[in-house]
Amino acid sequence: MDFKSKVRQNITAWPELGINYWGIHKNASSTMIMHLCTLTGTITPTEEEIEEGMLGKTTLVHSHRYITQEEAFENGLINFAITRHPLDRFISIYKHLKYPRTSAQENTRRKIKMTGDFTPMDFLEHVITTFRTGKKINKHWDRQVANVPMPWVLDHVIKLENLIEDWPLDIEPPVIKSNTTGDEDVDIDERLIYNVYHQDYTQFGYQPKVFDKLGVSVYK
Repeated sequence: MDFKSKVRQNITAWPELGINYWGIHKNASSTMIMHLCTLTGTITPTEEEIEEGMLGKTTLVHSHRYITQEEAFENGLINFAITRHPLDRFISIYKHLKYPRTSAQENTRRKIKMTGDFTPMDFLEHVITTFRTGKKINKHWDRQVANVPMPWVLDHVIKLENLIEDWPLDIEPPVIKSNTTGDEDVDIDERLIYNVYHQDYTQFGYQPKVFDKLGVSVYK
């Protein structure tokens, strides 16, 4: 496997901490990498760099820490991942593209050629097209199961929503700071999100929020 393909799997090994981190984009992965880099003494970020959130990933460019799924199960370290409710993740992706804060976010928006006042539905239609054609599926909106296809074989799969309460590792948990990009209320029918990301709902144990409020679910 070439290095680019290995990086796309987004698994990093931290033998000093006894863990392999299976990163999923838009699930606080930049914060988590920053945290792991700090714990291992790889970086000593400033407050500004912590706020920006990209120093960790920038530091790991061309790093030996990137490993394959096969290597992750053979190196004897604890395997863990952090998941996120699919609706929250979609809204976060949309807001970061609609109101980019960093050059990386600006670059992603240029790549997908969505500018101006595009709506959540415009963006979802673009996402659906990429999944249907199999072309230009961006790592930020790819399904979470693309990075963690069989969550039951990992030692720990932690929901971002309960990160502190359910933190299972012997190292301290990261401090998650909201990376706010806009105050717009995003209004989209969650049934549409479920249709696109149903594997993420079912594989990681998430209920559609609208039915959580009613205490029932029509989805099987």
